[in-house]
Amino acid sequence: MTPPRILRQLPSLAAEALIVVGAYVAYSALRVLVEGDDTRAFEHALDLVAVEQTLGFFHEVWLQQAVDGQPWLAVALQWIYLHAYLPVLVVSGLVIYLRDRQLYRLYRNTMFVSAALGLLIFAALPVAPPRMLPEYGFHDPLHSAFTATSAAKNDFAAIPSFHFGFTMLAALGVAHALGFRRWQVAGLSLVPMIMLLSIVATANHYFLDAIVGGLVVMSVWSVVVARAERVEPVAAGRALGERQRL
Repeated sequence: MTPPRILRQLPSLAAEALIVVGAYVAYSALRVLVEGDDTRAFEHALDLVAVEQTLGFFHEVWLQQAVDGQPWLAVALQWIYLHAYLPVLVVSGLVIYLRDRQLYRLYRNTMFVSAALGLLIFAALPVAPPRMLPEYGFHDPLHSAFTATSAAKNDFAAIPSFHFGFTMLAALGVAHALGFRRWQVAGLSLVPMIMLLSIVATANHYFLDAIVGGLVVMSVWSVVVARAERVEPVAAGRALGERQRL
């Protein structure tokens, strides 16, 4: 895309940025308001651990300990968890928007609907994160006892994990916008995998949180696409594979 063409898109891009920022602010505020009862959150956490143990993939403690054995990796993953999430979403959204605005709307709407559904799940199913279960061997590398219960966030919004789900969606969207070239898909697939490693190694999420996050996002994606194909079949068709290269 040439610079003049990008400049022509700046007004619409600014309007879109306002929509996204407004949605994010609203989501962040509501996420705090729907925080559940701590007793229920710990009960649900113990139930989740039991499910993972039954299914044979309760390996979060082992992973955290393995990462701690490599201090450079532990520091890197902590930085990724704290600082990489939003930049990945912003840069990915910008790439998709500039490549194909119709495709962008499908991914944006998927994220919006998934976030709304996530708020309902956070309210109905509060879950204490692994860092709050030291009896299993977890430790908290990022939160002090003072900040862990800060009113500025929802400590029990563990499942679904949108750190994983939205990062996966962002990587998929960029691959989609760029035409699913093999080497690009291979590289982009590392993004959600690294994020998965960071959310588990920092004891902020269980593996099941990530699984549910991915299922929520991809289920919503299928619904959003199906609706678009009914309402705007031509536009949806172009966005999903028949669009012209920019």
